[in-house]
This record gives sequence, C-alpha cells and structure tokens, in this order.
Amino acid sequence: MIWKKIFWFRRREKEDAPEKPAEKKSFLLYTRYAPQILTWFRREKGIPRKDLQLVVIDDEEQPAWKVVRLLEILITDLNLLYLVTKRREAFEELAEQAYEENGLLITIREEAGEENVPGNLVLDLRDWEKHLDIISEVGYNTLIM
Repeated sequence: MIWKKIFWFRRREKEDAPEKPAEKKSFLLYTRYAPQILTWFRREKGIPRKDLQLVVIDDEEQPAWKVVRLLEILITDLNLLYLVTKRREAFEELAEQAYEENGLLITIREEAGEENVPGNLVLDLRDWEKHLDIISEVGYNTLIM
C-alpha cells in the first residue's frame, strides 16, 4: 500500500514539473574532439595527412574567440587552411601567428558564393552541433560538418 503512494507521488511530481526546453550543446564541447573528428573524416575520404586542405566555414553567431580557439587546436597538423568568414579582422592575428610559428598558410576568404573554395575537406561550423550529433549516432553520414 505504501509503495503505491510513493509511486503515485513520484508520477505526480513528474507530471507537475514544467518541461525543460531541449538543451543545445555547447560549441566548446566539441572543440577538444575536433582533431579526432578531423582525422576520422580525413581517413574516411582517403586523404593523406600531407595532402589535407581544410576549408573552415565560420559561424558568425559564435564569438570569434571560440572559433579562434578551435582553429588553434587544428592548425598544428595542417599544411593549408582556407577560412571562409565575414570577420576577416578577427582572424588576421591568428593567420600571422600560424605562419610564423607553424609555417601554416591560412587563406581568408570573404564568401564561398558560387565559386567553389579550393580544398578537399570542409568543416562547416554553422551547423556544428547538429551534424556532430548525427555523426556520433550514425558514424558515416556526411563529410561536411
């Protein structure tokens, strides 16, 4: 009898509790896993590390420092990076630093537009969380994140 009351009380608490909106995962949550994700995609597409030409499409809704932090993590293993952004000035210091310290050439482009951006692997940060959730569940969905 007492067990029925306990279960009824818990069920009532769950029904009375307001529904929480779906949590959006943090951009920084995936930042530390970016090198492993990039390595996985590179291997799936059969691109040798020395031939990787990464294209990163900036998410203007995120603060520039978050994207800079992600790029700082990725640039250690790259030979060439194309960055598509409308915030050129936010990434110019990183481009100079990457060239001086790592010898990495970062090409900053304003818009991809109709012409294709050269490169063989695209990291689109605009839908970063959504695509990584799909990838983590399925494991083979897309090469554009």
